[in-house]
Amino acid sequence: MTKAEIDEIIESCFLETKIVFGDKGHFFSPKLGGINYLEVGKSKIIRSWVTIMAERLYRWIDRLKDAIEKWWKGMTPRTNVIYGSVFDSSLVGTLTFARPGDIAIPIHNKRVQLWARTKFFKWRKLGEAISAQDGSFVLPFDLRAARAWVIRKKLHVEIYQITDVVNDNGQMIPNKIVFKTLFISKKDLIGMEYNLRDVQLFFWEYRDDTPLPRVVIKDDGTDVPESYTHGRVEAMSEQLIPIEITKQKHLLQIARDPSSIDVYEIQSDYPKNLTVAIEEKLPGYTRGDDWFGERMMNGMNMATFLQDKTDPAFYWVKYFGACNYEVNDEYAFPSVEIKFTLKEDGLPLPVEIHLTGPLNAINKDPFQKIVVTPQDGDKWLQAKRVARVSGALCAELDQHLAGTHLNTEQYSIAIHRNLRLNPVVLLLMPHVKSVALIDKDADRLLIHGYIPNATALTVKGAEERACDLLGLQDWKGWKPMKQLSEAHIYAKAEDLFCEVVREWVDLFFEQNEFEIKKQWFEIYRFSEELVEHAVPFFPSTVDLSAMSPEEKDFTQRRLEYLLEEYRVDINSPRVTINGELKAVSPITNSPVFDENSDDWQNLKDCCCYIITTATFLHTWVNEHQYEDIGEVLYSCLGLRFGTKPHGIMAPESDLSIAPDATRSTQMMWFSNLLSRTEYGFILKNEQGDMFQEFMDLLAARKDEFAKLKVDVEQIESRTNI
Repeated sequence: MTKAEIDEIIESCFLETKIVFGDKGHFFSPKLGGINYLEVGKSKIIRSWVTIMAERLYRWIDRLKDAIEKWWKGMTPRTNVIYGSVFDSSLVGTLTFARPGDIAIPIHNKRVQLWARTKFFKWRKLGEAISAQDGSFVLPFDLRAARAWVIRKKLHVEIYQITDVVNDNGQMIPNKIVFKTLFISKKDLIGMEYNLRDVQLFFWEYRDDTPLPRVVIKDDGTDVPESYTHGRVEAMSEQLIPIEITKQKHLLQIARDPSSIDVYEIQSDYPKNLTVAIEEKLPGYTRGDDWFGERMMNGMNMATFLQDKTDPAFYWVKYFGACNYEVNDEYAFPSVEIKFTLKEDGLPLPVEIHLTGPLNAINKDPFQKIVVTPQDGDKWLQAKRVARVSGALCAELDQHLAGTHLNTEQYSIAIHRNLRLNPVVLLLMPHVKSVALIDKDADRLLIHGYIPNATALTVKGAEERACDLLGLQDWKGWKPMKQLSEAHIYAKAEDLFCEVVREWVDLFFEQNEFEIKKQWFEIYRFSEELVEHAVPFFPSTVDLSAMSPEEKDFTQRRLEYLLEEYRVDINSPRVTINGELKAVSPITNSPVFDENSDDWQNLKDCCCYIITTATFLHTWVNEHQYEDIGEVLYSCLGLRFGTKPHGIMAPESDLSIAPDATRSTQMMWFSNLLSRTEYGFILKNEQGDMFQEFMDLLAARKDEFAKLKVDVEQIESRTNI
């Protein structure tokens, strides 16, 4: 069979298994209670038609209440006219964060308004103020207007927050809602000043139980700083319910009679993924060397190819497994170093696979090593499978979780806490929405759920690894992946998207230059908090002098590769806070804009990095998961040691090293969850918060992306799954 014929078959399999969004379900279809109802085990879904009817009635009543509330607001509108003529009194106070450790931190540029309601239900705006850099505010108002007989007893002091960006007749503006309301009695307004003193707000608080920059969201669902949109929840429900029902059917069957179901039946019950479809038409192809190299380069892993130091004709892809992280005794997680050469078509061909670490339950030497080549027959097939599995877990934890999710959350928190008047909030906020929420769910589903039960890593091990990998993420000096050849589709697509983002950011900064510079203090505080709460720069936490020769050599190889993988300049100046060298570089060190500094370019570079990370980088690793980890025996996230001397170096037919039935159906559920429930795309603009200029710039490159097998319609606008 010719290469052209093979390519045609593979393309048909891509089209056959391509995930399509938009199924609306049926009236009596089961419903998901909410994203927070998802469980690796049995998610809470509504099945009974009676319950579904009750749920729909509840939602109808809820919508009716919203409609009545909207009607009532229309009947008693709030106008922007401030009542009064002689503003002879003032409402004063100071806004600070409330969480221990944050109390001394003032909240700047927060909008405060004083409202009164008349006995005839009408609203009157009595005054407005913006908090200063030290959090203080002075809100002047007309004392007579506030104490008028027509005014009710209680006055409303409302403190606002920005939740998102909305399109107001073609102009993008921040959507401001009331964050907190304080009530004061009008009879207490007797002098020239009413002092609210310190007003402490539990607003986008940093957690103090983890070194990671995470926002406080309590397990009971309280203290949630933002919420999923209705569309996000509906999309999740519509796409996932059939998958959830399949998983629950399997779990019930396993509970009743474990011997009645195996991996093959489980696999056949889920939607066909790319490798399954190809195997049906080209048996053995996805286990071959050509496919192995192509997917390492252009699949979910989007691997970095490090040129060999002695022979430039060869390249290395490396996945560092268990390392010194806490692991269990059931699953293997060896480190894998793959040596490639490039074929004439520019795609990589594996020539050696080096496996380091335990491969069976007997020999636990962490530095034992074997080298496998294509001449080793079945061992070569087995080594490629081990490489796929270790590579998949590294991609899931390092690239996906740390590189996009946790990375974006640290910017999201700092943006929400500090950007309000600066136009940059309009540029960035649409792209960082909801990431804190989905990361909270990832804690429960992934870190405390699937990972410790289906891979080698414990909860502690996964958390420590995430912290270390986040310690390699920095906007400073970051650049798109270097293109290895014309066949390096991922690198070309990443570079093309970065061109679009750079063009858009340049345009935005040109249009908003005056206001960005005027409100530079917000950028200063954004940068200060970002750096202060960043994790330590990972290389600075490594003490090579305390290591054995084997551990030192292993660690040096790991650091060398990771610095290249994340495009980090180890010699770039960094900030030390409380003895920690911080991973994230400061944007600026000045509270006022300095024309003679690099701060303007720094801010542009940081914005480009945030947008690219939250959109394209997350989209790529997320949507390719079902292609590359949607077949259990091809690539799961963990192989079991088993009890035999060969351990994980065994054929696919040896199910004793594959995930058991429970883990297999959970893995299939998980890969479907991550790839099949996307919502919020740049060009679809479901929430109406994308700038038209950005959409136009991206749409104009549609054909160029299509040549790289990238559908611009499916590039996400944010990280929310």
